[in-house]
Amino acid sequence: MSNQNLTTSNAEKEQASLPLTAEMVRKQLIERHNQPLSADDPIMMVASMFELFLAEYNQLLNQHQAAIEKSVTTASNNYATKVQKSTDELLDRALQGTISNNMSAMKECKEAMAVFTATNRVYAIVSVISCTISLCLFLSWLFMRGQ
Repeated sequence: MSNQNLTTSNAEKEQASLPLTAEMVRKQLIERHNQPLSADDPIMMVASMFELFLAEYNQLLNQHQAAIEKSVTTASNNYATKVQKSTDELLDRALQGTISNNMSAMKECKEAMAVFTATNRVYAIVSVISCTISLCLFLSWLFMRGQ
């Protein structure tokens, strides 16, 4: 492959990335076929027509791209909102569950403390009675011994 072919293929690559115009088509036809081609040649009408079609096609593609981006953005936002709402609901349920569990545990603790207090009162009464009996027995023994 010669240097001229490399240069031509590089120029073609650069031109391929640019929007195609009728003038670009005319220059390429002159270059490839070594034939003069004036700007008012009928073949240039076809090139101009293709240029207009290409511009219309690119405009339509841009409109479709914008519509797709809007649709995807809307769907993504809706999905993110639903996920956030579900997460918030789950968190609320978890917190409510924790609060109700804590309230239930506190109620059970209160009931256990009531039983513990009642039992301590019974033991206190038994201790007072036992102490009174012991004191009476000691006093009776003391009086009996002295007679």
